[in-house]
Amino acid sequence: MTLSPYIYVNLTSAVCCVLFYIFLFFSYFTKKNMNNFENTIYKHLLISNGLAAVSYVCFYTFDIICFYSNDQDLLYAITYVFSKLSVIFLVIWFVFLFLYVLVVTNQHREKFYNFFIKNEKKVFIFIYIFLLCYCTYGALEHSVIRLDMGVEQDLLLFTNICIWFVELSCLFLILSNIKHMEKKKALPIFAIIPISILAFGLGIFDIPIVFILVLVTVINHLMYHTIENPDMKLINELTLAKTQAERANNAKSDFLSSMSHELRTPLNAIVGFSQMIDMSNDLNEIHEDSKDIILASQNLLELVNGILDINKLEANKMELVQVNYNLINELNDLTRMIKIRIGEKPLEFITNYSENLPNTLYGDKDKLKRIITNLLTNAVKYTENGKVIFSVDCQNNKNKCNLTITVSDTGRGMKEEQMSKLFTKFNRLEEDKDSDIEGTGLGLAITKSLVELFDGSIDVKSTYGEGSTFIVKLTQDIVPETTVVSNNINEVI
Repeated sequence: MTLSPYIYVNLTSAVCCVLFYIFLFFSYFTKKNMNNFENTIYKHLLISNGLAAVSYVCFYTFDIICFYSNDQDLLYAITYVFSKLSVIFLVIWFVFLFLYVLVVTNQHREKFYNFFIKNEKKVFIFIYIFLLCYCTYGALEHSVIRLDMGVEQDLLLFTNICIWFVELSCLFLILSNIKHMEKKKALPIFAIIPISILAFGLGIFDIPIVFILVLVTVINHLMYHTIENPDMKLINELTLAKTQAERANNAKSDFLSSMSHELRTPLNAIVGFSQMIDMSNDLNEIHEDSKDIILASQNLLELVNGILDINKLEANKMELVQVNYNLINELNDLTRMIKIRIGEKPLEFITNYSENLPNTLYGDKDKLKRIITNLLTNAVKYTENGKVIFSVDCQNNKNKCNLTITVSDTGRGMKEEQMSKLFTKFNRLEEDKDSDIEGTGLGLAITKSLVELFDGSIDVKSTYGEGSTFIVKLTQDIVPETTVVSNNINEVI
């Protein structure tokens, strides 16, 4: 009985994989890498690939030694262990490949992507628990029924089915998200999936499993030289940072150049109407001019407050100043302010306050009013006719009031591609069309920062040409022994 020459071929292939892996390992880990979730997954891919390659070398080496040795029982047991380890590490590699594709193809979905970033440790713990259960199941099956080869075949079939499911899922993820992916990432990943499907396809048709290892090593090298090269990533990050810095600098320059006009407009109105009041003896005319002075003064105050707030927020010096306040009174003040803003516009202004609103809350009333004022002012600015609906709902839980503030309008709305720029500082959407609308582009950026200061959330829904809806959720403390509004307050202006 002679030893099959294919074993030497397989051993040579496994040794080549180890050598290529060592080169890749040192090429990757000796360079500075970006610390992100995507890179962490790739590191797991490299490590599992290396462990699989070493396991295969050990497996074929001990298999050859076992053939020529007299003490075959011990060597057979060692050979068996390494054969199982090699398969397990390849399974781990395919699991992490699925996770890699899942993350990369869904980077445009901020909430989905941020979930993985925030729960990075939990994700990896879950994966390793799953793999541990898989390995334990395989070991128990073999130890309980040592001579029943059907169990081994069932486990191998189950493994192949799972891997094929993973690969087809990866292919589906790529095809369904390819429009949103960067071309630099889309093409290499699209090439990876057919190669990995071919790899396990070979395994099903009894081709030596070492060829799967070869293809896995090829895939890791392909990923390194296309989308995971540290040098290329660093250059891309620097290019992106430079582009963002240039955009921010240009935006601030545009902001400063427009500030002179924005400040001059209300100042000219105040000076002009003041002079008209000084020269007029008509009380009605003086009364009308004074209204215009008040409106111009409010616009000027809004500009100055915006500049001061954004400076405080950027310097992390903005803090909550909490006091007792009457929520209903503050909402009524905001309603009167919006009446002046609406002026002669053919707008319905509808307020709808929940009957569960407590009278007295404990929190930062000024910043809460600023959030609501910014949303209402924007709604009135960009709605020429129709209606603006201002709703305040709450869920009271013991001494906590969970407020939900909703501002809806029937204005121009926003396009889907504009939504990502909505809360950017110094940025105004369709600025060329809004030259007649006052503003600095700071309002919504400040609003989002203030909401986050409350540990709240802000969401927006918009349809271009139909209107927008902003929803703010935050929590305030309820002052004990407060009275609750008994009737729903609804008003139409």
